[in-house]
Amino acid sequence: MTTASSLPDPNEYEWDFETRGRVGIWFMKGWQGFADEDLDAASDHYRERGKRADIDATLAVFGDETNLPKETQEYMGEEWSANGAYTGVDKIGFVSEGTTALAVKSRVDVDDASVESFSDLETALEWAQA
Repeated sequence: MTTASSLPDPNEYEWDFETRGRVGIWFMKGWQGFADEDLDAASDHYRERGKRADIDATLAVFGDETNLPKETQEYMGEEWSANGAYTGVDKIGFVSEGTTALAVKSRVDVDDASVESFSDLETALEWAQA
């Protein structure tokens, strides 16, 4: 487990992170189902960065080239459901132009958070910031 003082550096992996207001956004770029190290680092970063008081909602943005195998979707459903509960955020969104966001959303279940999928980032941000 990663501590807050040793967050994975997005520059070392195939994903980026930024905040817009109180929304944490993870850009998964052209993710093809990263090597385990990349996925674990993104998961650790999400948990530790997402639980900080300056983030109320999170978005994961998948690129046009993203094509996640079933096993990766299952892993994400389990891991990101636990991560979402751990962070305590109110809203968890997934964004993609295709079906990736919907596929991931359908596997994520967090009791105390709204979970949605979107086809564009601006709509997702409006929802996350409302």
